[in-house]
Amino acid sequence: MIKLAISSWTLHGALGAPWYEPDESGAMVNRAASQPAELSLLELPAFIAAEGIHLLEICNFHLPAIDDGYLARLLAKIEAAGVTLVNLLIDTGNLSAADNAVWRRDIAAAKRWQRVAVKLGAKGVRLDCGSDAPSPAAIQRSCDALRELADFGAELGLHTTTENWRATSVESDNLLRIMDGVGRSLQLCVDFGNAAKTADKYATMRALLPRATSLHCKGIFTGDELDAAEFTRALALVKAAGFSGHIALICDGTDDEWRKTLVLKDHVERELMRAG
Repeated sequence: MIKLAISSWTLHGALGAPWYEPDESGAMVNRAASQPAELSLLELPAFIAAEGIHLLEICNFHLPAIDDGYLARLLAKIEAAGVTLVNLLIDTGNLSAADNAVWRRDIAAAKRWQRVAVKLGAKGVRLDCGSDAPSPAAIQRSCDALRELADFGAELGLHTTTENWRATSVESDNLLRIMDGVGRSLQLCVDFGNAAKTADKYATMRALLPRATSLHCKGIFTGDELDAAEFTRALALVKAAGFSGHIALICDGTDDEWRKTLVLKDHVERELMRAG
């Protein structure tokens, strides 16, 4: 059954376009240029629930604090809104790093974020495969890291998802090789926008969608107008693959992002959720 979700990236601009990273003490520090925020992360669960969407993904860099007090407050807001945090999106580190010290450091950092996910009541986390060029060695390191993290996540009660994203896995053949190499119940998020970075977006989607458990559903806007024909073509591939999972509606860019997201919502509901 298809359900709609919202990623905190969908409202990156409304959140003030922050990019929080931990400093040496572990405190979260905003590394991005500040801009006025229209919405706080604590307000986000109620905001999406008011639109009838009850699944949420949160980017780790949107968390302004990770102390137990703040995480408890955010969990309370999620629960009060009747929202489920389906994934903490871990956008840090390089799980295919050639340098063993860097590789082990980034695996350890991912485990810290998995523990944060548990405190937020998340069902799982999304990790990417790494940012090194997809050599056999890089693919093997990615497999080994994801296998270790999937096992660690399972011990914590979390599922683990990966994505067609950075250099090691943006191409479908490399990503599928990694998924098969992990040898665990690794889930897959297919990102429309990242598929567009390959030579053939639609061939990439056709290769990956049969394995997909979630989607990052992005459309192409020129000014205020969605390229409806292109978006409909992408959704037709989703339908043909028999996809069943959650679809996170995401508008890249911060210009009028919520209105554009609602345009995507209308198309997805019409093409995939109201079909007879």
